[in-house]
Amino acid sequence: MLHYQGKSIAEYWRLKKIAKQVRAGVPPQGVSSDRILEAMKLTKPKHLVEVLGLTYAQVFHPDGRLKKDYGLVSVKSVTSVFVKHIVDVMCSSGQILNNFWCHKMGAGSTAESSAHTALVTGQDGCQTAPAAGTHGATSNIYRTIGTLTAGSAYGCREHGVFNASTGGIMLDRSVVTNIDLNAEDIVTWTYELTVNAGG
Repeated sequence: MLHYQGKSIAEYWRLKKIAKQVRAGVPPQGVSSDRILEAMKLTKPKHLVEVLGLTYAQVFHPDGRLKKDYGLVSVKSVTSVFVKHIVDVMCSSGQILNNFWCHKMGAGSTAESSAHTALVTGQDGCQTAPAAGTHGATSNIYRTIGTLTAGSAYGCREHGVFNASTGGIMLDRSVVTNIDLNAEDIVTWTYELTVNAGG
């Protein structure tokens, strides 16, 4: 059997197809996050650092019963303002990078752009008891989980991660397939930022 980079040719092409979808901003359906990360790492151009944001959503009834697990809902878009902030942190001792735990959601359906600095139509945001971000499955993954309660009934179409409850720098904005929410529905957002080193 022919192999390429330690994988069978057939397996390599399957992973390459997954990576192509993700880089095009299309969440692969029925594919685990581990497999997505494997695909991205295997097909990443050599000597380039690649940053990937994955957003997951679950909706619960007000009494805590699971209403629907939407799984992976978005694979974009890390913002330019966040990338600039990373450089600013490296250039100044007065900048910090450890407080990107604030989740916000809204009804804006404008396509993602790395130039965005805020949600288009923000509705609800910032959990009342935020938890600090943690490592994901590996040490190169930053994970933050936010739990938000819908203040009214609406179709949720966007999600963002920020470093402040009001305003703040937006790390990532995700446009998702419509999530119908009733007032007091609870949404748990899981966001993972993976940084694959060059080489």
